[in-house]
Amino acid sequence: MNEDIVIKAISFLYKGERLVVEATPMGRFKIPVSEVINGTLRTVKKNLTAKEAIEHDIVKTCDPTLYLANGKKMRVYVGGDPSYLPAEPDGVIQKHDEQCKPKPTPKLKNKLPSKLGKLLDKPMDMSYDEYMQTGLWEYYDDDDGYGE
Repeated sequence: MNEDIVIKAISFLYKGERLVVEATPMGRFKIPVSEVINGTLRTVKKNLTAKEAIEHDIVKTCDPTLYLANGKKMRVYVGGDPSYLPAEPDGVIQKHDEQCKPKPTPKLKNKLPSKLGKLLDKPMDMSYDEYMQTGLWEYYDDDDGYGE
């Protein structure tokens, strides 16, 4: 499992049974979410952050509990009252979500190759021979083995 994960699982008491949802390797939690699409109620499992998971309409009213990577358990709402989120569970949830945030991918430089940049600066009224001399094309000689 990812070493950045602070919360290993979230459990909640649903219809008299405690359900445990384990964190994915990316630190998300697969929770069923119901949506109305084109007038039809549809339920799909979505990967939610820890914050989204405990704010889920059903989970927040079902006494959610955090299972931490250090082996401890932490009730999210003291006394099961979802109207107030204590600082300690909120801090743990924020830390987990921050550490499991996807890392930004490095962007490639949007710089055109020097030949292409010069070519695009010129008007496109050059002859075929002039274009062939720019070197911006794939060229295969008839006797180099390609095509036959």
